[in-house]
Amino acid sequence: MAQKYSDEQILEALLMAGSAKQAAKRLGCSLSCVRDRLSKPTFKAKYEKAKADALGDAIDNLSIRLTTAVDVLAKVMTDSETAATVKVSAADSVLRHGLRYIEMFDVLKRLEALEAKQEENK
Repeated sequence: MAQKYSDEQILEALLMAGSAKQAAKRLGCSLSCVRDRLSKPTFKAKYEKAKADALGDAIDNLSIRLTTAVDVLAKVMTDSETAATVKVSAADSVLRHGLRYIEMFDVLKRLEALEAKQEENK
C-alpha cells in the first residue's frame, strides 16, 4: 500500500510543529501515522539530522546577532539619557551572559584539546 504522506511532508510537519501530535494535526492524519514513520530507523535518522541542521542554522543566526545585541546593551549602558535602573539592568545582562559564554568557550577549547590528544594517542 502506498504511503499517503511522503517522508519530506512528515519531516516538514515535525520540524514546524515540534511534536508528533501537532505534526499529525498539521497534516490532517492520525498520530499513529506519524509515530509509525518515526519508528522506522531510516526515517528517524533523517529526522534527527534535520533537527540538528535546523538547530545549527538557529545557532548560526544567533551568533551573527550577538555583536549587535552587545552593542545595543553597551549603548544603553553609556547613554546619559538612560535611567540608572535600565543601565544597571543592561550591565547585569552583559556580565551574566558574557561570563556564561566565556565559560562555555573555554570548556569547548579544553574539550577540543582533549579530543585532539586522544586522537593523537590512538
